[in-house]
Amino acid sequence: MYIYIDESGSFVHAPGGDSWSVVIAFAIPEAQLPKLQALMLVIRDDYGDGGEVKLKSLSEARYIRFLKDLSKLGGIAFATAVDLHAETPALVALHRDQQAEKIVKHVDKMEHAAARQGLMELANKVRAMPEQLYIQLQAQIGLFHRTVARSSLYYAQHKPEALEFFRWRIDQKNTKPTAYDNAFELMLPAVIQTMSFGEPLIQLVGADYSYFDRFEFAPGEQPTYLTDEYGLPPRDGIDLGKIIREDFKLVDSATEPGIQVADLLASGTRRLLRGGFERAHEVALLLGANLLSTLGDENIIEMISLAGSAGVSSRTAQVLGTLSGAAKPLLVREKRAR
Repeated sequence: MYIYIDESGSFVHAPGGDSWSVVIAFAIPEAQLPKLQALMLVIRDDYGDGGEVKLKSLSEARYIRFLKDLSKLGGIAFATAVDLHAETPALVALHRDQQAEKIVKHVDKMEHAAARQGLMELANKVRAMPEQLYIQLQAQIGLFHRTVARSSLYYAQHKPEALEFFRWRIDQKNTKPTAYDNAFELMLPAVIQTMSFGEPLIQLVGADYSYFDRFEFAPGEQPTYLTDEYGLPPRDGIDLGKIIREDFKLVDSATEPGIQVADLLASGTRRLLRGGFERAHEVALLLGANLLSTLGDENIIEMISLAGSAGVSSRTAQVLGTLSGAAKPLLVREKRAR
């Protein structure tokens, strides 16, 4: 499958509530790419003179039609959002510096000088991040984990061959990778693998994981660094680092229809959360039809807060309820988790 990721919003502290910034991942089986490209070609010809189209160029009616057409292609979207009202610069800086300290907490236990140096450099890159980029980093990392966990569960039931390859395409804002891009790509595989200790991937007995099995650690290949350096118990399981690293590219949104889809979904989700649509209920239903339902008490959009509070207004809660009610079911038949 291809996974396209883009964001909407500045991730800068705002004085008022419901000041949302959003990151979206849109996953689609490779076999459906021609249909996705055809969908975007029509929109580009009609509204972008053949070039990139932004949400502001579309009427609400045309955006609703886009969402309806997109929901038929077999893709699934995941969203993470943060209300920048609660994220004051001081709180974000404190969280950022504490995370940098955690990166090097056990550096003295590491045997190899190169590994120690690498951790020190990574910690310094994190400390040097502006607050808004650090918030974006946290939103993106959580989004990647949820995308791997839920897309594997969904496509093992619907289209198992989609799990053979994970082709990540991230919107590149500059012609060359920035310091943020480099830090993000360096941190992501290790952080996602570590997250799996507390949130292991759920698989279903009877679903088809034959294409996904290539990401399992072979006997004796399980990573030992978490045990050797951090004292965590050894685990079997999925090589999440391989899932991320194997095909990970920063791309130009102007030439990637999938990134343009992610951009329209992200900007539409942000506008919806901020109360910017006149036909809000209709937009919410059709945005929801492109999202994947959740497990337990998870929000249909993952709400994060470095300040420790991810509460939402009653209007936002109503929007989340509408999105959730319209979402594609994660589990389509009863199976036992393994």
